[in-house]
Amino acid sequence: MGKYYTYVPGAEFPYQYKYEHMAVTTDCVIFTYEDWKLKVLLIRRGGEPYKGLWAFPGGFLKMDETAREGALRELREETALEPSAIGQLGVFSDVDRDPRERVITIAWYALVKPSEVVGGDDAAEAAWFPVDALPPLAFDHREIFETAMEQLRRDIHFQPVGFDLLDEEFTIPDLQRLYEAILGVKFDRRNFQRKLLASGILEDADTVEECYECAEPMSMDLNQEADLGILPRALPKMAEYGAARPQKGRQGRPGLLFRLNRKKYEKMKEDGGKLEF
Repeated sequence: MGKYYTYVPGAEFPYQYKYEHMAVTTDCVIFTYEDWKLKVLLIRRGGEPYKGLWAFPGGFLKMDETAREGALRELREETALEPSAIGQLGVFSDVDRDPRERVITIAWYALVKPSEVVGGDDAAEAAWFPVDALPPLAFDHREIFETAMEQLRRDIHFQPVGFDLLDEEFTIPDLQRLYEAILGVKFDRRNFQRKLLASGILEDADTVEECYECAEPMSMDLNQEADLGILPRALPKMAEYGAARPQKGRQGRPGLLFRLNRKKYEKMKEDGGKLEF
């Protein structure tokens, strides 16, 4: 076998190969849910190529860092955001995806609660955009975005995606609107509620709040609620709430608050189940 490199002692890169090397970058697709909209984080590029266009936070890997470390560093430098967890989305390697040179990117994605972001480093600006109202994107970032949305829509059946984007306590209408935003569909309110409650993964947070988004009372029919054990505890709370809470603007609907029971959720997955809507 022939020798494909030259070793130069003392050089910055002593192993000098006869073949061209590709550059490697990372890009981060970060989702949040705010004002009833699913949003994604973008930065406005401060330099060429594509100066002034929007793109995902990211940049070139350093020689002494892993792809994950590089992704988190670029995200922090360009947006001041530091997610607690991030997962690998995939590799994008079209030959002409970057006009500067042959560049392969490793894309990552994460779900975060609404957070303030600030453009930094070579990002002129950072901002959240609704996923259904994105500006033109640089490089192949539209393709990366579509891949991330497909992954999110798959994960929603097997991971606590919706619950991670909401507050710890939420109403079922809150959860329904989020899942509709992710999947791009409309659910029947009664069927959605029935399936979630029947799954057994929700636990009563033992409080009630006004639900202005309910066009009608959030309950199913009385027989269904009695079967699920919801009606007996809901009626006293609703009566107490209606007597004690002043009305403001349009009359609000009382909505039971729930939490995700993560042990039951994991047990459901262990048993081969998944969330169906």
